[in-house]
Amino acid sequence: MFEKMRKALYCCFIGGALMMSGCASSTQSGNGWDQFLSFFGANGEINPDAIDKLEHISGTKLLLFNTIPIKFYDIAIIRITQYAINIDLFQAGTPIGVIAIGRDEICYQGECAPKSLVTRKILGLVSYPELLDDIFLARDIFNSKGLRIGKNGNLIQRFLLNDQEIFYERSVDFTLFKNLTTGVTISIQKYHPPKM
Repeated sequence: MFEKMRKALYCCFIGGALMMSGCASSTQSGNGWDQFLSFFGANGEINPDAIDKLEHISGTKLLLFNTIPIKFYDIAIIRITQYAINIDLFQAGTPIGVIAIGRDEICYQGECAPKSLVTRKILGLVSYPELLDDIFLARDIFNSKGLRIGKNGNLIQRFLLNDQEIFYERSVDFTLFKNLTTGVTISIQKYHPPKM
């Protein structure tokens, strides 16, 4: 009986040592740690020379923000995790910042504010806290008000709310939100790199 226990402990010890050495070697090389972090949606720094390699993560997009506080038109990489919508902004191929739209707040470069306040500041009075989420996830807005299907199969919402006319169109390739009264526009299109 003592001999069986000794063999069992020896096997457990050897198995544990092999497992620990395998973990150590994979984390020392960096690959194991990166694979571990990838389960939680953490990504390394963005290499502007590798934009095409990041497309599979969630999408390289051509993003237009034409709002009073934000004017932006360039490439963005949108990464959607269970915790946030992360928008990596680029200008002429160089990373310039990250917008994170979380459950209760919106952050830019680590500075955060309540979602309802930021959404109202960006989109104006005709908004609600989850409106940016709905636009970036291409969901119906304002409880599907004015929803119809266009001739080309795109989903279109056009309606009047608080004396402001809203136009919202979605397809597989693009999303367009436009307040026709104030001119506030958010456009998200698939990015197609130029062929050389």
